[in-house]
Amino acid sequence: MEFTVYPDGDPSIRQEGFFESKVESLEKKIKELEYENAVLSRDYNEVAERVKKLASRQPAWPKGYRPHKNNRFHKSSHNRKFSNNGRGDITR
Repeated sequence: MEFTVYPDGDPSIRQEGFFESKVESLEKKIKELEYENAVLSRDYNEVAERVKKLASRQPAWPKGYRPHKNNRFHKSSHNRKFSNNGRGDITR
């Protein structure tokens, strides 16, 4: 919609044109943000699938590596060698 504004014209037409240009710029910004939102949600879905796949697979240890459980508090022969027997001394 085009308006011709004369120097002695009605100021309401001028205000209307101002707000119309504001609406057009805001609609353009909304379209840009909707596009960015669509791209981000697509990327998020791709990453979520990859994370789910990686989180559910069995860990692959290097050849020859045997993972051990932390036995610091378990009463084994190795831990008894260095434990305090209640007498204040450490037996080896």
